[in-house]
Amino acid sequence: MIISRAEIESAVAAYRTAPKRKTRVGAVSNDTDRTELSEGSTALASFFSEVMAEPFYRTSLVNELQHRISEGKYYVPTDQIVEKMIGRMVVEALPV
Repeated sequence: MIISRAEIESAVAAYRTAPKRKTRVGAVSNDTDRTELSEGSTALASFFSEVMAEPFYRTSLVNELQHRISEGKYYVPTDQIVEKMIGRMVVEALPV
């Protein structure tokens, strides 16, 4: 299965718009109940934020390709095109 960045962003957006719980994380509901985030959880949340802040594509590569296309100097070998097309057809034909 291929999961695109758009699908990931859609899932994250759905999670963010989900109804909020009545208590906040880390809030004390009484003297015995309490929630604390682990270092790993905090690090993972920080990593996720950094990854989502980066653009999905490499700007320098996109600019170079746009320049080559505009000058008519961009060429993709036919065998690479055919390989990608066949690979995609095989993936789409796989049972879910």
